[in-house]
Amino acid sequence: MTRSETITSVHEAQAAPPGMDAPGGDHRLPSRTEDGGIDYPWVEPPSPGSIIWLVDGIGWVRMPLPWALDHINLYLLPDSMAGTAGRFALVDTGIRSAETRRLWRHLARQLGAAHPGELFTRVMLTHHHPDHLGLAGWFAERFRLPVHASRICWLYAHSLWHHKNRRVPEEVILFFRRAGFSEDRLEKVRAGGWGRYRQAVARLPIGMRRLVPDDPIVLRDTVWWPIETAGHAPGHISLYCAERGILVSGDQLLPEISSNVSVYPGEPFGNPLAEWLVSLARLKALPEDTLVLPAHNRPFRGLHHRVDRLITKHLDRLAAVATLCHKEKCSAVELFPALYRRRVQGMEVMMAAGEAIAHLHFLEAEGVVTREEGADGIARFQARREFDPRPVLTRLARATDKERKTAPWAKVR
Repeated sequence: MTRSETITSVHEAQAAPPGMDAPGGDHRLPSRTEDGGIDYPWVEPPSPGSIIWLVDGIGWVRMPLPWALDHINLYLLPDSMAGTAGRFALVDTGIRSAETRRLWRHLARQLGAAHPGELFTRVMLTHHHPDHLGLAGWFAERFRLPVHASRICWLYAHSLWHHKNRRVPEEVILFFRRAGFSEDRLEKVRAGGWGRYRQAVARLPIGMRRLVPDDPIVLRDTVWWPIETAGHAPGHISLYCAERGILVSGDQLLPEISSNVSVYPGEPFGNPLAEWLVSLARLKALPEDTLVLPAHNRPFRGLHHRVDRLITKHLDRLAAVATLCHKEKCSAVELFPALYRRRVQGMEVMMAAGEAIAHLHFLEAEGVVTREEGADGIARFQARREFDPRPVLTRLARATDKERKTAPWAKVR
C-alpha cells in the first residue's frame, strides 16, 4: 500500500473507469503526458471483453477485478506452436470467476475463434497472485494449453492452493501481534479465516514449463527475455523484447501506483523492499523509450523517469520512518501515519502492516534501526541514526551499470 504518490497500492487503488471501444481496429490515440516524463500513447483502455491492438500485433485486454483496484491488464503476444491452432501467447489470465471465463469466450469469438483454445498457444505467468494466474488451471485443463512460469511462482502457487485449513495458524497471529495489532484486531484476523487462495484460483496442473531468468523464449519469430524482478512477489517475471523495445512489466513497474511490497508470515524476517529496489534499478538498464505494458493502469513510455520517481519516493518514506523511530520506539502499526495519507481500516490493515514491516526490515538491514521485542510480543524499532540514502543510491546505480554490461537482454538492441 505504499503511497508513491497520493494514490494507493496495486491491490487497493481506485482505478479510472474503463473507456469504451469496439473490438479490433486501430485505437491508437494522441499521446498525453500527465506526469513530467510519463507518456501514454493510448489514452482509453479496452472495455472488458474487447481488445486494443498496440504495436507489432500485440493485443491489450482488460479483465474486471472485485476489488478497489478494479482491473488487470492482460496481453496477447503473437505466437505459433506446433500442434496448436492458436495465434497468441497469453500473459496472465485474470481472476477465477464465471465473468472472466465468459469474457474470454466472448473475446475468442470476436477474434474468429470457437473458443480460447483456438486463440491461444500457451499461458505465461508473471507471478502467483490470483489476479494474474487465477484462470491458468482453467486454460490448462479445459483447453490443454501449456503454462509457463518461474519455478518460485509455481511452488508458491501450489503451496497456497493446497492450504485447506480454514483456521488461521497461530504463527500468523504471532506475526501480526509482533506488528502491533491489538487483541481486538487479532480477533478480526481470526474471524477472516485462512486458506482462501483457492477461491480465486482454479486448480493448477501439476507441471509447468519453466521461465528461466535471462534464458530467452521465442514466440513466433520474436525473442522475449524473462527478467526476474523480485520484491512484489517471489519469482516475479517481466518479459522484454529487445528487438521491439517492449517490456511486459507485470506488477513490478506501474505508471500511476506503486507495487505493494510487503513482508508476509511465510517469510516473516524477509527484506523484500531491498529486492524490489534492486529490480527497479536493473530495469533501468533498458532504453528510456521502452514501451512498458503494465498489469495495471495504461501502457506508457518513460521507464527511467518512473523508476527514478519510485525509488525517490520510497527513499523519502524510509527517511520518514527513521525519523519517527528516532523520536520513540515504534511498532509497524505505529508507522501508518508516516506511510499512508489516509486512515488505514478494515482488512487492508494486514497489507499495510506488511508494507510497514518491509520498511523497518530494510532500515534494520542498513543498520539504521534496531529491534526490541517486548513481553507483549510486539516488536518495536528504535533508530540509531538518520537514514542516509546515498549508499543505497550508489548500490542501485551499480546494479544498473552491472546489468548494462552483463545482462544478455541489455546488449541485444
